[in-house]
Amino acid sequence: MKLSKELVNQATATFGTPTYIYDETVLRSSFSELRHALPDCVDIFYALKVNPNLSLVKLIRSYGGNTEVCSLGELEIALKAGVAAQDIIFLGPYKKPEEHRRALEVGVFAIVVESETELRKLSLLAGELGCVAPVAIRINPNFSASGSPWKMGGRPTHFGIEEDTAVEHFGEYIKLPNLDIKGIHVYNGTKILDAQSVYDNASYILDLYRNLTLRYGLNLSMVDVGGGLGIKYYENEKELDTHALKQLLAPLFETFHRQFPNTRIILESGRFIAGKCGALLVTVDNIKENHGKTFAVTDGGTNCHGAAAGSGQVLKRNFRIVHASGSTGAPLREYHISGPLCSPDDLLGRDVRIETLREGDVLAVTASGAYGPTASPTLFHSHGHPAEVIASNGRLFLARARQTAIDIRDSHADVPVSEMLGTNVVSLPTAAASATASQAATERRLGEILRVVLKLPEHTQIGADSHLRDDLGLDSLTSMELLVHLEDQIDGFFVNPDTITPGHFNTVASLAQYVDAHSRPAPARALAGFAEVHHERV
Repeated sequence: MKLSKELVNQATATFGTPTYIYDETVLRSSFSELRHALPDCVDIFYALKVNPNLSLVKLIRSYGGNTEVCSLGELEIALKAGVAAQDIIFLGPYKKPEEHRRALEVGVFAIVVESETELRKLSLLAGELGCVAPVAIRINPNFSASGSPWKMGGRPTHFGIEEDTAVEHFGEYIKLPNLDIKGIHVYNGTKILDAQSVYDNASYILDLYRNLTLRYGLNLSMVDVGGGLGIKYYENEKELDTHALKQLLAPLFETFHRQFPNTRIILESGRFIAGKCGALLVTVDNIKENHGKTFAVTDGGTNCHGAAAGSGQVLKRNFRIVHASGSTGAPLREYHISGPLCSPDDLLGRDVRIETLREGDVLAVTASGAYGPTASPTLFHSHGHPAEVIASNGRLFLARARQTAIDIRDSHADVPVSEMLGTNVVSLPTAAASATASQAATERRLGEILRVVLKLPEHTQIGADSHLRDDLGLDSLTSMELLVHLEDQIDGFFVNPDTITPGHFNTVASLAQYVDAHSRPAPARALAGFAEVHHERV
């Protein structure tokens, strides 16, 4: 994707960092490139696992894409995005009973079964529900995708049923009650950049389908050839040649389609469609020398982008990292670019050669539209999920808000210590409990004052996580008016210009925390039941 200085400045000023930004033009271009490389008889299914952002899924659906999901959460996102149930397939080596049940309830095109145990369970469940379950059998083939660095077939994995077993038992599968065996699914590997390897993989799977139909005299209706199409991440890689891909795949699929005109041919793609459209924006906080290396410490690392940090990889190589606002013309230097975590592996890039950095510079980790936050430990150190933004038609749209500290805190159940320890002792309120109650009261009072200062309608909802600027419309002028009201109406509160920062004006909760921290405590005797004496200011 191409990042203009104006776009980056607008994104960081509006949403801060770390933030993912997705370029709709690039997303559409990638989908169109793949669509052009395939004949019309092949349906493209977008794999939500690479990026389940609802807005992205809606866009891909508008381009003509279908969806492949691997969890109940992904299924609900696909449905909310407007994907028809008959354009959804449900994969995964383990599926919860409620996932099977929901898939049957909405009527997905196929549940891809990955074990004989799952097949029997699904047969029983469909019987209980009084329906017929649409099924595709996932096969772990005897063939391995030569061009894939991450092979999922042709070797021992937890995916699918071994080819020899599946072929031998297929006649038994079709006899199980309450099942409609629609066809087969094979996914051999991912990150494939060689067109010939994609062809060899698809050819093998189509032959396997032919052999099964002939052996058992079946009239199947679905074959999923997987996909695994890759994109260029590293300097020594080449982009997948989609022209060569078309030259190879078009006659292969068209010949198959003439032989099996009623069979739906599915090709899955996630990385190729979404990968190139995204970038992670991070801000350089500090630069320092440590034992002969120069480190640029940023506000987003492994917790935001595990793939760029090399999670799960034996050989760690750098994604392309650039100045987000374009070339500065400064001399090139080498940096280890790190994140905020207390972990020695929290490095977005090692020995990255880039124009000289300064504190406050914004960097972009490119080719980050796939396997970004969805494949990262976003709750490590309780930093939370980064913001996600879509750039389209010259505008920026918040597609997923950044998790706040309050969001994360309130996601925990507050179990009483007395219950956990099995005691019935009634204890006095703890300092933490008192502070929590105090902040809740301050948040309520703050909401009342905001309603007056900003002249908000009665129906406006104000909660702890309400964003003062984005949700309520606070600006620089009304923020000053708000502070005056707070000093007048909250006893003991005074604004300290040396301590208040823009960050305190993020949410109702963050401003309430500041108010509580800078309010004089009530006299101790008031807590003991005596009336509090108020003194007028001189």
